[in-house]
Amino acid sequence: MKKNKKLLISYSLVGLFIASCSSVQVTEEAVYEDSIQSIEVSSNRSSLEVPSSSRAVVANATVYFEFDKYNLSTRSIQALKSISDLMSENPSIEITIAGHADERGTREYNLALGQRRAESVADYLVLKGISRSRLTIKSYGEEMPAVSGSNERSWGRNRRAEIN
Repeated sequence: MKKNKKLLISYSLVGLFIASCSSVQVTEEAVYEDSIQSIEVSSNRSSLEVPSSSRAVVANATVYFEFDKYNLSTRSIQALKSISDLMSENPSIEITIAGHADERGTREYNLALGQRRAESVADYLVLKGISRSRLTIKSYGEEMPAVSGSNERSWGRNRRAEIN
């Protein structure tokens, strides 16, 4: 009986170890008032059954900005470091950086602000050695909100740059 229990525990631990080999990183920061609400980064590396030459690697991140700002915070830089490391390890990855703004301000102003947000992310990645030719920059301004609503929480989720 004890031997079966030990064997079951051993198999369970091995199963947990194998499941943890595929990496997904999510960093979330809950902040109040006008500051950055969260940063989300995910990296999906295929499981052990797929040969490394045909592995799919996906780089996704969302960086949130303060009202009317496009500078990167310390937390944003930590998340973008994960993206730059992933891109350095996988030279075939090309990404699109889409800048967004909340609904306040004119359409033209928000398009320009979304562009500056996307450019600040791209500038950081270039600074880390990623070729600009691997980056596509887009701005959607206020045209593609992540959440609807006219309150600080909604606006905070819409002030972002998405990396795909």
